[in-house]
Order: sequence, then C-alpha cells, then structure tokens
Amino acid sequence: MDIKKIHKSFVSNRFPLILSIIVFIVLRLLGNENRTSATLWGITIIQIIIAISLLYLNTTFVIIRQRTLLPAFFYLLFTGTEPLLFYDIKGSISALIIVFCLFFLFATYQKTESQAYIFNISILLTLGSFLWTPLLFFFPLFWYGMYRFRSLNIRTLFAGIIGFFMIYLFIFTWSILKNDLSIFLDSFPDFNNSWNIYLFKFNLKEWIIAGFITILFIFSGAKIFMSGVAEKVRAMATLSYLYFFAFLIFIFFLFQNNGEKGWILILYIPVSFLISHFFTLSYKNWTIWLFFFTIIFFLGIFGLEYRQIFPDNI
Repeated sequence: MDIKKIHKSFVSNRFPLILSIIVFIVLRLLGNENRTSATLWGITIIQIIIAISLLYLNTTFVIIRQRTLLPAFFYLLFTGTEPLLFYDIKGSISALIIVFCLFFLFATYQKTESQAYIFNISILLTLGSFLWTPLLFFFPLFWYGMYRFRSLNIRTLFAGIIGFFMIYLFIFTWSILKNDLSIFLDSFPDFNNSWNIYLFKFNLKEWIIAGFITILFIFSGAKIFMSGVAEKVRAMATLSYLYFFAFLIFIFFLFQNNGEKGWILILYIPVSFLISHFFTLSYKNWTIWLFFFTIIFFLGIFGLEYRQIFPDNI
C-alpha cells in the first residue's frame, strides 16, 4: 500500500471528496432518529455549501499554493462527526455568513477603493446578528483583516459604519410607518447575559477533541512560519490572518456562557484552511500517517458517541 498515493488522491482527486460528502450525509442520518426532518436536511445542505465554498475561496484567492480539496474535506470531517452540530441552524447560517464575509474581505487585498466590499460585510454581519447576536463581535476582526490587507482607510471604515446604521435606519423607518416604536427598540442586540469562562464546562470528549485540534493548530502554525519564504506575500498575509482568526474565535468560545456551538462551526472554517495547508504541503511519512490518523480519530469519536446515543441500534 502506497500511502503517499492515497494521500495525494485525497488532496487532488475529486472522488474522495464526493465520497466524503456521501459519508457526511450517512453519518448525519446515523446520528439522528428523525431522518425526515426538514431542519436536519437544511442544516446538512448549508454545511455542505460551506465546505464547497471553502474550495471556491481557496481557488479564487490561492490561499494554499497547491491545488487541494482538503479544506472542504476537513470541514465535512469536523462537522460530520459531532452530533451536537447536526441541529444548530443558527450556527450553520452564521458560519455561511462568515464565509461570504471572508470572500469580500479577501477581495479587498491592497485595494484602497474597497468600500463596496466592506459595506457588504457590514450588511451581512448586521442582518445575521438578528439571528445570532455574537456576529456583531466579528466587526473588529474584519476591520483587523482590512488592516492586514492594507485596505483599511477612512472611506472603507465609513462604508462599514454606514452599512451597520442603514439596517437600523430601515427598521426605525418601518416602526414609524407602523406607528410602533417597539419594533425599533426590540431590534437592538441583547447583551444582558454575562460572559463567563466556559473552559471548565468541557466534558472529556470535548477536552480530547480540543487537545487534538490544538496539536494540529500548532503544527499548522509552524508550517506557515517555516514556509514563509516560499509562500507569496498575499498567501502569507491570508494564512497568518486565518491563524489569528481561529485563535480569537476559540477565545470567544471559551468566554461565552451558554456553550453555543455556533462558535465551533465558525472556528472550523479557518482551522480547515490551516490544517489543509499543513497536510497539503507536507510530504514526510509521519505527516501523512498523522493525516490518516486524524480521519480515524474523528470517525472513532463519532463511533463512540453513536454507541452512547443509540445503543439499541448497534
């Protein structure tokens, strides 16, 4: 068995990706008793769209210098083996919004006239916040991205602010027409819930998964640092931003008090890129074996979870 050829097939051959989508759907059906649920299928389709969108992002902006299908594969692997993510419609839609925002952000690279892109990001985040309030916390993260990509200036910053206030101006106008000011007042985000450290509420499985992903995260960071000379400036700026993006999202997840899984669905977006960069450009035997171990690890975690949830089906 030539593990390098198998690894290369995962990287560049479409068949493993198609197979992973099929397995993703099968795991979704195995992990859910209500297999005809419209919500279940809607979330499944959204998460598949997110995975495919990561490939489009990579192809359009050449985030990873070699052609690879791994970003979609890893997103499907991570989300497809965690039953708690099967039901999170708010988190799935929020993750899709973040993917769209990343597309607009990456398109601003070294473009000082990027007002339209920033306006679109602001509109998406503001509208999305009515579904999932924490999306408002992503404004500073995208402003930082504009700074890293040298597109942040007075005009782009003002365009982002206008996008935010335009939504609330529309709601205010609508409340006046309806003669009901409560429509406008109720539209403001609710930050009454305090933020507490969620760290020690992890169960054993979550600790194991977090520890394993942290190891991969460290390896991917080392790969970015070591391959800095070989990478194009744009690719390095994007990868380093995604690294910071992933780190900050994980911090947000630790400090929110409700254990919302939307953070995880969003966290897996940059993590999928970073880990894909590591496994795509690493050709040593130990990294290839680690690649296959990663697949087995997450499928094994799902198998253990499945036995606990549906012991009668085993």
